[in-house]
Amino acid sequence: MERLPLLDILADMKGTDRELDLTLMGEDDPIEIRNVVEVEPLRSSHGLKITTRQNYIWLDASHVSAAWQARSDL
Repeated sequence: MERLPLLDILADMKGTDRELDLTLMGEDDPIEIRNVVEVEPLRSSHGLKITTRQNYIWLDASHVSAAWQARSDL
């Protein structure tokens, strides 16, 4: 997956209660990201640093095979 869509989604999540689930290649259980404080691109072409209230997460977007978010407009 390209980095820019994830950057946009995560930036829109800052300060909200929205959650994002990611599936990484070779893994069956999704990773849940919530409470996003900051997101920034790294020097690598696919790298992201995600700061949440609980964690620092470094992610290579090229390993993400799927991303989904529960809709809030229902």
